[in-house]
Amino acid sequence: MISLDVATDRLLHRVSYRQAFLEERYDELELSEDDLAALQQLDRQQLVETANSVRRSLLERKHRGSGGIRATYPETITAWQEQFDDPALSLFLDRFMESEAFYRYHEVPHAGFGLSLEEATFRFFEDEGVGESAVREREFLAGLCKALALNPQPAFTVGAPVQRGVAGWFAVSRSEPRSLFAAVNGRYVQGALTPFLVDLLTSDQPPEDIAATHGVPDEVVGAALTRFRSLGLLPPPSTA
Repeated sequence: MISLDVATDRLLHRVSYRQAFLEERYDELELSEDDLAALQQLDRQQLVETANSVRRSLLERKHRGSGGIRATYPETITAWQEQFDDPALSLFLDRFMESEAFYRYHEVPHAGFGLSLEEATFRFFEDEGVGESAVREREFLAGLCKALALNPQPAFTVGAPVQRGVAGWFAVSRSEPRSLFAAVNGRYVQGALTPFLVDLLTSDQPPEDIAATHGVPDEVVGAALTRFRSLGLLPPPSTA
């Protein structure tokens, strides 16, 4: 059995649960007799209108610095629309709001930090294999770092490949071309990285070893370290 609060939440967010209720398939609702009786007092037309409003809000609202789902994932959204013949994104909302990724965004915060909307959407698109992998990743990292630039102490989990820097957050894309995405000192930074710069940012090796591996002269290493430190990505040199 589930609680009445959980059932009400599912009615608003899960189309399959809402449809079972509207079609009076009450044995699928996982409710006690008392809670079912309480739920049956709902105005069904009002329920449908409220659920539709929730769906529109999820898709259309402006969200922190990333601008919302449409603005964060323009190319991947277009790929979804073409792949599933879903111009209004109705199917997208049906499936996304039923997904494990959405559950981890929507449900978990009641008991602690959950996923950001940017990451939940990314994970859903990854699971569905929509569009190009490199495009999905680029849109995700850009959207999340823009959000973190406005809110560097977020009320959601932040995991790999995004990591803490001295003055904020940064990530290096796994897809080619390798790129930096960062939220430092309240601003968003993005730029291309050479293999040497990728290792300088992400490797545990000493800079001189990384330079030797890539055949990079000392003055280039020094300039790169100075730049990364000025951005707040790397700590200052040790004085020990």
